Amino acid sequence: MKGGITSGVVYPKAVVKLSRRYRFRNIGGTSAGAIAAVVTAAAEYGRAEGGFEKIEALPQQLSATLLEKFQPRQELRPVFNLMLAAMSKSIAGTVFALLKGYPVPALLGAIPAIIIAIMIPFTWHSVPAAVLGVLLFLFLLILLPAATAAFVAARDVACRLPEADYGLCNGMTQPYMPAGRPALTEWLADTIDLVAGRSATGAPLGVKDLQSRRIKVQTVTTDITSHRPYVLPMENNLHYFSEREFRSLFPARVVDAMLTTPKEGSSDLYLFKIDNLPLVVLARMSLSFPALISAVPLYRIDYTLVGVPEQDRLVRCMFSDGGLSSNFPVHFFDRFLPSRPTFGISLGEYDRRREKPENAGKTRVFLPTKAGQGQLLPTRGFSGLIAFVFALFDSAKDWQDSLQSILAGYRERIVTVNLKPEEGGLNLEMPAARIDQLTGFGERAGDLINSEFELNEHKWRRYLVEVRALDEMLRQFADAYAEAPEPGSLGYAEIATNYEPSSYKNFSVSERQILRERAEAIAALGDAFRKQQPLESFDDHMPKSRSQIRSVARMDY
Repeated sequence: MKGGITSGVVYPKAVVKLSRRYRFRNIGGTSAGAIAAVVTAAAEYGRAEGGFEKIEALPQQLSATLLEKFQPRQELRPVFNLMLAAMSKSIAGTVFALLKGYPVPALLGAIPAIIIAIMIPFTWHSVPAAVLGVLLFLFLLILLPAATAAFVAARDVACRLPEADYGLCNGMTQPYMPAGRPALTEWLADTIDLVAGRSATGAPLGVKDLQSRRIKVQTVTTDITSHRPYVLPMENNLHYFSEREFRSLFPARVVDAMLTTPKEGSSDLYLFKIDNLPLVVLARMSLSFPALISAVPLYRIDYTLVGVPEQDRLVRCMFSDGGLSSNFPVHFFDRFLPSRPTFGISLGEYDRRREKPENAGKTRVFLPTKAGQGQLLPTRGFSGLIAFVFALFDSAKDWQDSLQSILAGYRERIVTVNLKPEEGGLNLEMPAARIDQLTGFGERAGDLINSEFELNEHKWRRYLVEVRALDEMLRQFADAYAEAPEPGSLGYAEIATNYEPSSYKNFSVSERQILRERAEAIAALGDAFRKQQPLESFDDHMPKSRSQIRSVARMDY
């Protein structure tokens, strides 16, 4: 499930519809999709206790409480309110929010205008001068207070946002909120357990609990300190979490359940590789939208640093939104030849120019089941410098997910909900009617998959794509294996058994012989393919989109 902040309201009724035909074995998502993923996993865990019936009630709850889930820190409330006003694209509303949020700087900025007002009577000897004085007074009365308040707001953003780990909200309920109005993280932690049929006061539902019922959930987060994505739960032992910092980001019962791993010396750092990692942590680390929701800190020792004190090698790593690196991880749980369907629910942009009159409204939710559908990515126009920068950013982070989603064998299992600019995303103040409409789109998405998706047709298309990709890869392997080596180097047959390596030296003679025989069998298969009728000879009948097989670094290590 794709990320999109408030666009996540699309997902609940979609998964409810799918639950009536399928059981969920593997669930993944990014950002808002990560929230939907962990709640779906909890519902599957609690299916017998009415888990999916409880999910069905969530949209109505969210339609009344969506905005209050995003509770800014007290010192950043003026910036948050200013952001909401700017999102409304009302200049007057934005100026009002600015002046209301920073009244003292605004009053100080009004002093020159007040001085001019006092001086105006002394200029009445000339009507034009008096008129000019009044106009100057009105101009400065608006401009200077707004400019002074804007300066202080910019200073708050520059100074206080880094102190808050680059997020206006940390996900926890703030002291100024009335009782019974939980913020995002606390609401999510309780919702996961209630949907799973467990107590919302005991130990939180974790990944090991899911494994006991053959359910797997994964999310994506981005370590912006190391400039790389991670799949959660992680498979490495590199990271530590601070008990003190996590208690400011998660409910006490969640952190208590995490204190099961070895502690690092006398510090408050614990190993982050936790067998029963609470699901709320997977979701919160994936949903850390820059500037809106704070990043989550973990620590690791940077062994690449030399000549520095030991304590300085412990680096505080900031984990931000998973959508920065993989906003639609449709490759999760994939196999070369799938035996069961893996569905994707994506979010796109609605453009009425792509809608034929006879299909009015039908392009809001789209599943490309016909072979000729969904082969091309839509263009997304932009104008202005800011839009240009965002287009660059989106292209850099989304291109792999975008290309993957239009492959045959992939695209016919991805239903896309196309949203208008005022729907989802950062629109935190969506009215209840609009939220209801979006949840209806999700319901339509589930219906489309249930009624239109054909597993055998999907397997046929995937078969064509993978056979061609494997054929190409094996022939390339055979070519490289048989290629005469450059002067001074060895061929791969000699490398396999005769080369004395300086690394990975612990293979026995028999083990190296097994590796060589395996490589030769692969090369022989590729060589046999080259001698047969080439698949390129009937390319006209094959899917136009093509894939290639290559070694790609895994994100969970």
